[in-house]
Amino acid sequence: MDNSDTSVSKVRSLLMPNYNHHPWRLSSLKQLVLLSFLVVVTPFGILVYYATNELVEQSTQGRLLAQQALEVTRRGQQLERLAEDITRSVRQYQIVAKPEIQERLNQYLEDYSSQLSVHSFLLTDSGLYTQITQLLAEIDQSNPEQVGFLLGMTREVNQQVDLVLDEKLKALNETAQKTQAQLSSLAIVLLCLEALLILFFSFTITRPVKRIAERIQALGTGEEYLGHKVGGPDELVELEQQLDWLTERLAEVEKEKQRFLRHMSHELKTPLTTLREGSDLLADQITGELNNNQMEIAQLLQSNSRQLQSLIEQLLDYNRLHQNEPVNLHQVNLLPVLHEALEPYKLLLEQKRISVTLPQQDQLCYTDRAMIIRILGNLVSNAALYGDPGGQLRIKTELRSEQFCIEVINDGPTIPENDIPHLFTPFYQGQNRRLGPVKGSGIGLSIVRDAADSLGAEVALVTNSDEQVGFRICLPAKEDSHV
Repeated sequence: MDNSDTSVSKVRSLLMPNYNHHPWRLSSLKQLVLLSFLVVVTPFGILVYYATNELVEQSTQGRLLAQQALEVTRRGQQLERLAEDITRSVRQYQIVAKPEIQERLNQYLEDYSSQLSVHSFLLTDSGLYTQITQLLAEIDQSNPEQVGFLLGMTREVNQQVDLVLDEKLKALNETAQKTQAQLSSLAIVLLCLEALLILFFSFTITRPVKRIAERIQALGTGEEYLGHKVGGPDELVELEQQLDWLTERLAEVEKEKQRFLRHMSHELKTPLTTLREGSDLLADQITGELNNNQMEIAQLLQSNSRQLQSLIEQLLDYNRLHQNEPVNLHQVNLLPVLHEALEPYKLLLEQKRISVTLPQQDQLCYTDRAMIIRILGNLVSNAALYGDPGGQLRIKTELRSEQFCIEVINDGPTIPENDIPHLFTPFYQGQNRRLGPVKGSGIGLSIVRDAADSLGAEVALVTNSDEQVGFRICLPAKEDSHV
């Protein structure tokens, strides 16, 4: 079985449900979301149920009280009418003692007694009811003046009944206010519980998602993930296992890439070294004197072999910088570093008649020697390749506010505005083209930015006008930079 079959089997094994279930943990993200929804909704359901019951009960009590008040009011009005009819009938009977008047009076008395007996359940003063009952019993022997007290006593009964109804209405209002206060307190408690449940389930769901995001970020930056296991629902556990497989796969791909680059650099450098040595022998006329045309061809071979070597070294540098190569910060003399950075491009600078101006005084800078040479070498390479023939290349230094700055400025075409935001983007090819048959890789300034970041330095385009282009690299000035 080859490697591809092995990889496929690994993927299939990861996709199979092979989890260690815990009895206390929901295994599915769908189940967890559903449970969280139900648990979060339950307090609201309790609140709605309790509030509905209380409202229904109070509504029933209010409806009964209103119905009772209406009936009592009607009964009170009827009692007052009957009292008036009794008084009027007694007076009529005193004037005209007819049997039909006596019969009507008796009917009024019977109706009044019947209504009063129903009305008496709401009376707070039982003595008034006794007085009215005695008065009704003696109504035949009474004179009209005594019967006249019946209407006043009836109105007093209605007033007592109204007071009783008012007390019941007041009690119902107090009950409603108490219920409202209880519902408010219950709502606050349930809202607090709701908030806690939301926080708990949000944390339960988002914690593994956050850990997966951290794993993906570590995977993207090439760093080792040292955090906790994802855990949680099976879907997220499965995703973590797939990330484990992807991490291993990417590590294998990275190893293959490193192996490929090592082999290719060796395979490219070996014939390139031979080509350079041969071109140097021809240019130095070791094998014999050359005429002008032959010398021009030899120098062209020599120049382009150096450019090709520079491109190969740039690609290797770019790869090394992305491997988080450690830096060794120490005091470095600047002038020897500048000469070493200029050395590979001396011939190209001489061919283009570009004069080089260096600082007059040697200085110390606190940096990594290999990194600063890498930075300056790429800036000098750009200046030599894009600079105008017969122009100038100026390198100057400046100590400013806790920073040691180096500027590399050359005469040449200014950088188009559209290219400036992409200057440090890897493999970006701008509108300006380098001179010569060997095309640029587009990673020179990207190497400069990555190397500067590893040193904690800043690099920026500071001059881009009047046919001059300049870059400034500012290193942290840890110690005194002057000799």
